[in-house]
Amino acid sequence: MSELVQLKSGQKIDDWIVVKKLGEGAFGAVYEVKKEKEAKSYALKVEAKDDPIGMLKMELYVMMALKNTRKKARHFCELADKGMTFNFRYIVMTLVGKSIQELRANAPMKKFSMGTALSIGKLCLESIEDLHDVGILHRDIKPGNYAIGRKEQHELRRIFMLDFGMARKFVKKDGVLRNPRIKAGFRGTVKYAPLACHVQREQSRKDDIESWLYMVIEFTVGTLPWRNLTDPNDVGLFKKDCKGDRYKCLFGGCPRQYLEIFPILDRGKFFDTPEYEVIYGLLHDAIKTTHSTEYPYDWETEEWEKRVAEKK
Repeated sequence: MSELVQLKSGQKIDDWIVVKKLGEGAFGAVYEVKKEKEAKSYALKVEAKDDPIGMLKMELYVMMALKNTRKKARHFCELADKGMTFNFRYIVMTLVGKSIQELRANAPMKKFSMGTALSIGKLCLESIEDLHDVGILHRDIKPGNYAIGRKEQHELRRIFMLDFGMARKFVKKDGVLRNPRIKAGFRGTVKYAPLACHVQREQSRKDDIESWLYMVIEFTVGTLPWRNLTDPNDVGLFKKDCKGDRYKCLFGGCPRQYLEIFPILDRGKFFDTPEYEVIYGLLHDAIKTTHSTEYPYDWETEEWEKRVAEKK
């Protein structure tokens, strides 16, 4: 694997000036950048030109595919620029706020209030549907791949889907769905990966939603029952059992409507369009039956800001 590209504060990349590093993953780093004499900040992602995996290429493809869609503005960053230097390629996009993973880590009992969990769960599902609408699977749905907007932009209630390095097209150029491969390698994050991933089966649209369901359960109760398991095979067996003997173990503390989602996914076939509207209906029903309110979100309250300030 190629070495990570490292940039310094003040360094100029074409029209962009590096402000600071925001973070890095296994395949590249993210920096805050600005144009000279402009106040607005953006995020710059870099990847070594000789990186054999080339995840940034897929990121760029997804952003271009979403660029001209009617729903694009809802849950995706806007592409501001793209380019290449002698040793790395980059893309510049909307600078977002804190990740949902970071927000949940700061929440009491590591969970959100019922209203917030259900409301952002709905928004996260919208992003998955929008991505599927352009023929792409995400294949790594998890809290770390979602973020809220920035407070300065008054977008604390906006949810952004991020990181498309593991995404895959499931539709050919002629609009026909691609046939599943006989065997597919593991793609995703063990904690949230769908059962199909554990058995090396090709993922389909319903598998993104299975990962979403695990994530929303964690939003709601603060944990998943396999949290202490590290072996992917053990986690896969636990998830399989959750459709049988361990059903209550997974859904304990959740609204009863969550229990109706697995059967919806299970009755769907590989090529079927998921029943998004039915699941939205269940989430709305859960808000009513739990007597929850969607707004304000937990991180908009004074109590939240006070608690975060005390941790610093």
